[in-house]
Amino acid sequence: MQDALDSVREFHTKMNAPFSSNPTLLPSDRTAAAALAEKVSVLATETMVVAPEGDVLLRRASMALEELAEWLAAHAQSDLVAAADAWADRAYVLFGDAIAAGLPVVLIFQEVHRSNMTKEPDPLRTGKVIKGAAYEPPRISKLQTFDP
Repeated sequence: MQDALDSVREFHTKMNAPFSSNPTLLPSDRTAAAALAEKVSVLATETMVVAPEGDVLLRRASMALEELAEWLAAHAQSDLVAAADAWADRAYVLFGDAIAAGLPVVLIFQEVHRSNMTKEPDPLRTGKVIKGAAYEPPRISKLQTFDP
């Protein structure tokens, strides 16, 4: 996992995106974060209600939304410990998605990182990245055959 974190830090450094060496809450409008947390929580509940038994995708989507709502709520409440717990739960659900789908996570991550490193920071400083002339899309289909 440390290799993946180092790769993301490398990307953030190249793109002038924020990163911290110490645990901290992300800067945000607490009121807006609380409102969004509530909306995402409602969506998580609605998704679980409509997901038929055996619908793994919708049930996992509901879990992901629930954990995102907790991440947002922790920031709205200025609770760093709750934010850390919510982050870990989000990562756990995301890794669970990969396990459930049988994805070769390490290979996919490495390929997406390679592709991401060909992107450029937005010269307008919007915080986004752009696909400039040197951009190369990820070649995931070359890693393994994915049957539809």
